[in-house]
Amino acid sequence: MQAFTAVYLPGWLIFIGGMLIISSVNAATVQAMVNRAGRSNTQLWYMKPGIFVHELLHAVVARLFGLQVTNFSMRADVVSGSAAHVSLRYNRRSPWAQLGLFLSSSAPVWGISTVLLVMGRWAFFPTDGRLWPVLTAATSLNEKWLAMRGLIQINWVWFAAFIVTALVLTPGIALSAQDLRNMWRSAPIVFLLTIVIFYVFLTFWPAGFAWWSLLNLNVLLLDAIMLLFSILIWLLASIL
Repeated sequence: MQAFTAVYLPGWLIFIGGMLIISSVNAATVQAMVNRAGRSNTQLWYMKPGIFVHELLHAVVARLFGLQVTNFSMRADVVSGSAAHVSLRYNRRSPWAQLGLFLSSSAPVWGISTVLLVMGRWAFFPTDGRLWPVLTAATSLNEKWLAMRGLIQINWVWFAAFIVTALVLTPGIALSAQDLRNMWRSAPIVFLLTIVIFYVFLTFWPAGFAWWSLLNLNVLLLDAIMLLFSILIWLLASIL
């Protein structure tokens, strides 16, 4: 029970909470851009790449889990209120399909965030081997943050690529109402499934308790970094 409340549950909340908050901030960014332009996001050419990547991530992750993609459209769906949409067919009784639905629905957040974090690594920490020890050290979140600040050394070529990619993909991070409905629909089964995986993991590797705790801490750190950057983009979209 201690492992559940001290490690598993915080990890679940960090993952879900981080995605929802980051998605909400980026949705506010999209709304600010739409309000300023006076047109919908589907009518703004600079939003189309992000929207395309958003839908592509839905489709790719769904296919990886065996879900059937029945429709992939870049046209706005008035019924669901989304800028574009991917339609899926799957076995609702299959836990594996439900896990696929959950990860596919949330893929634009964690997928695009991963791309930006990887590019950010090369933009802000170009020196090989210096960042990894910080992430693997069993230290507090504040100590990790301070250590990372001390390692920042900007590579301007990667920095430029990072900024351009971020501006292009930011409109694709926000989850639609349908994405959120699919997430919540599959979340209970995914929650139970990952509990089983968690306890099997600890049964065969008791030392994994500390590893999972460290993973939670690093995900929280990366969530904070992504959230900070999302807020900066939102401020720019609101002011400029």
